[in-house]
Amino acid sequence: MVMRGIVAFFVLACVAFLAFFLAHEDRLTWFDPKPVLAAAAKYDATILRDRYGVPHVRGRRDADAAFGLAYAHAEDDFATLQRALLAARGRLATLDGVSATENDYLVQLLGIWDAIAAHYETDLSAETRALLDGYATGFNLYAAQHRGQVMPGFEPARGEDLAALFMLRLPFFYGLDNQLRALIAGGSTKFTGDLSRQRAVAIALAPTRSADGATRLLINPQGPLGGRSSWYEASVASEEGWNLSGGTMPGSPVLMSGASPDSGWGISPNRPDLIDIYTLESNPNDRYFYRFDDEWRRLESREARIVARVWGPIRLTFRREVLRSVHGPVIRNRNGLFAVRYAGQDDVRGVEAFFRLNKAKTLDAFMTSLEQGGIPSLEFVYADKGGRIAFVYNAAFPARPQGYDWTRPVPGNVSDSLWQGYLPFGDTPKVIAPPGGFVIAANATPFATTSDPFNPKPESFAAGTAIETGLSNRARRAMALFSADRAITSDELRSYKFDSCYAPNSDFATLIKEIAQRNYAGDPLLEEAGELLRRYNLCTEKSSRGAALAVLTAAPLLQAAAEGRPRPDPAGTLRATANRLLSQFGRLDPTWGSVNRLRRGALDLALSGGPDTLRDVAIEPRLRDDGTSTAQAGDSLVLFSTWLRDGSWQLESLVPFGSSQVPGSRHYADQAQLFADGKLKQVPVNPADVMAEATQIERPGKPPPPKGRAPVLQAPLPEVPALTVSRPANAAEQGSRRSASDP
Repeated sequence: MVMRGIVAFFVLACVAFLAFFLAHEDRLTWFDPKPVLAAAAKYDATILRDRYGVPHVRGRRDADAAFGLAYAHAEDDFATLQRALLAARGRLATLDGVSATENDYLVQLLGIWDAIAAHYETDLSAETRALLDGYATGFNLYAAQHRGQVMPGFEPARGEDLAALFMLRLPFFYGLDNQLRALIAGGSTKFTGDLSRQRAVAIALAPTRSADGATRLLINPQGPLGGRSSWYEASVASEEGWNLSGGTMPGSPVLMSGASPDSGWGISPNRPDLIDIYTLESNPNDRYFYRFDDEWRRLESREARIVARVWGPIRLTFRREVLRSVHGPVIRNRNGLFAVRYAGQDDVRGVEAFFRLNKAKTLDAFMTSLEQGGIPSLEFVYADKGGRIAFVYNAAFPARPQGYDWTRPVPGNVSDSLWQGYLPFGDTPKVIAPPGGFVIAANATPFATTSDPFNPKPESFAAGTAIETGLSNRARRAMALFSADRAITSDELRSYKFDSCYAPNSDFATLIKEIAQRNYAGDPLLEEAGELLRRYNLCTEKSSRGAALAVLTAAPLLQAAAEGRPRPDPAGTLRATANRLLSQFGRLDPTWGSVNRLRRGALDLALSGGPDTLRDVAIEPRLRDDGTSTAQAGDSLVLFSTWLRDGSWQLESLVPFGSSQVPGSRHYADQAQLFADGKLKQVPVNPADVMAEATQIERPGKPPPPKGRAPVLQAPLPEVPALTVSRPANAAEQGSRRSASDP
């Protein structure tokens, strides 16, 4: 009896502990805030939030502004920032569980922290390291002041974490993660084509192409609507020359795209061949030796210990082999031993390269910043107040030795195949001030960037660079719209950005035509579906009656082709889609807006747009039980910068939901209705406008001013010529309303 009581007590104690742990785990903190508060006292920044909650950060030094940027971003999305830093450290699985073990393994496989230890102090300038320290301190200050929001395993951020995050993030823009994933899974081939799932559109218009003689720049990164790769809008300025408004990602101390009174740039991921696979000859007597020329060399080896959260306090430790040869990371799978060499390998300078771009005010300074290296890929579109526009197909092309087929794995047992550097920056495609008056970047070939005959010519570049030659629908559609319009107005540019149609010569249109023209005689369901597709106008407005059947049928077929998988049977896919629509909506042609939804909390809005349209919306792989799809990715930031002929500067922007990711915040979804309607909000750019619109002013780590006294404003923006603009209706009121579409 006594034993039963002891056992019962023990069980109850365990249950009570687990209940307490689960209830309070996210509130446990184990760091000393005193050093953090002391470090924060060395920085001074002012954060002004406009009526949409967008932070306008001012600081005397660049490091002060970075300090304020981190604090503002933490106020709006502290959870995601913590996950970003855990990802850079290779410890994300301690929080997110087994699903994050791949991230943590890749951090160790790529040797990111070995490179940080070897090159952080030597390869980054003192100015960049000061910037990173400022950002880390702002992040830590917020953590010290809000310990209840700190996640388990938190450790104060360091500048090294931010450099490591760039090292992890930049190669994934051109698809390194997908290539590694394939090798880890047992593959033995080299990928070609679209390795990256990142998307973006960037377009610049010269005065000669604008109806009013203005220079215009569209910045439109397209990615996840939340998470570690989501975009965040901000404005930063310092007395040291940093003055930029635009977008950044969690954990980035600089803006990734943006505009200023002088100039601006946007990015679009490109797909050059920047990854090489080497087959290694393993020693039959010792699997840790490989042949290199006439000797056996030992692989660098260690064991990666990856700790993953399973449930509550329960953690599992996974042990995986981490290997490295003279070429780079090595993966052992069932097909052999493979080494990977890639652009940007062991290079810590990515964050510094973007910092240079943040401060470049002229085309010459912009080009010099890119030429100095550090950013292994990405297309750049540039524009400035003087009317100059440019396109740069930026890529660190490996200087590969002749005599090998680099589209396949090459022998790694000879030093002759080991490339050591990169082709000169001058060997990359560029378009500077084209007579056609516009440049377009939309994840497509650089040989169709502007109007002919002013495009780069494929024969002018080395064949080994494997520059893509394909065109996305967005590139085709944008080229058709801009080529046909000799005098583009501001309103026309907006309508082109929110265009939701597929070009007649796009892969989507070709596939729909193929499916529609099949003979379905004797099958009433497919006959009706085929007739609907034949009448479909290739657009994805909310009101479209053919988009649901077309998009839901084509999307899995196109996705399979992009990933190199066998294409599902088109007729079978069409039948499955038709049956699902009939089951959920009682018809084959429900409005697209009744299927395609923008959701956050209680908000549920009909949405125009589709995959790979200029109005980009990524649908869910599987429809929900009610037959709808919630937008997962797409236009994560839209920014229009206009430099008028009289010297005025205007900025408009839009994000899918709002500046804050905190449920209950007034800015959690106050832009959602604007986003669903394809409308932009005005961004205040003059100090007076920012102050007049400010809904909150704070100086992190500083005591509030006495009652009745205005707060000190650190480093106000340089004055820009005033511009009278009309302001959109209050989206906070609009966003609180639920809209529905006719099914």
